[in-house]
Amino acid sequence: MNIPKRILVVISGRHTEHPALERALKFAEFNDVHIHLFNSIYEPVMELTDVLSSEHRKEMKNQYMADRYLYMDTLADILDKKGISCSVNVAWHRELHEAIEEIVDELEPDLVIKRITADRSNINPFAMPIDRHLLRYCKAPILLVRDPHWQNKPILAAIDPTATDKKHIALNHSILEYSKMLAHVTKTQLHSVNTFETPSMSPSMDVGWANIDFESIKVDFSNAHKNKMESLLKEHDLFINPYHVIEGPAEMAIPKIAKKIDAQLLILGTVGRTGMSGAFIGNTAEHILANMNCDILTLKPTL
Repeated sequence: MNIPKRILVVISGRHTEHPALERALKFAEFNDVHIHLFNSIYEPVMELTDVLSSEHRKEMKNQYMADRYLYMDTLADILDKKGISCSVNVAWHRELHEAIEEIVDELEPDLVIKRITADRSNINPFAMPIDRHLLRYCKAPILLVRDPHWQNKPILAAIDPTATDKKHIALNHSILEYSKMLAHVTKTQLHSVNTFETPSMSPSMDVGWANIDFESIKVDFSNAHKNKMESLLKEHDLFINPYHVIEGPAEMAIPKIAKKIDAQLLILGTVGRTGMSGAFIGNTAEHILANMNCDILTLKPTL
């Protein structure tokens, strides 16, 4: 996996530090990159049509845009002095996630980096609608970050070595290659994780089930997953790296191992849904995120 060259950095307003931009600068240490700085603004007061004339609204919008471009240009100047290619774009849009999706469609970046949408009333920022929507629908790989700098902590790649369809097989390979690249960039250790579930006997089941050795079945399941895991890791020259095969639902087991190894980043695949089902939260990736407390990078299938 090559280091991403076209990076879209979402600037979240005026701040003393921009974690997303700092992360992007790390990639510039290893390759010639182009960083596109993007910001979206909107002022609800502009909707007060009974108070503001169309001419006043137009003038105010122009002022808002000019002011934000001026600020964005100061960030671009910093990159320019570092010899990093960059460009700037400010959008006027009511919905941030839609503005980001539109610029992604236009620029087709290799990577989108965005600071998590923090809410003091919400312990888990990844539960915020903007980030949740982007994780599901953003066509480019998206990295959601908390802090400005990479840390000396492991990276955790969540994969499914038992996948049989082409889409998920390709996604496994993408996750591992991206994880290898980031482990190289951050000079940190890479772990991988896979979860599995086994049949369990309910008390309401017929007593005939008592003749089945469920513990033996669990061991067989675990060994099968470990064998497939080792085979997949060997394909990517990662056989010597730590890996974890854990029994239990992914949404519980993956956050648990991430906390145990103190992972700074979880990399996983998401399959965005469309239509009516897309209106509901429920896919595995989103359930996992509800229990995470680290940075997240999600990849989409390329097939």
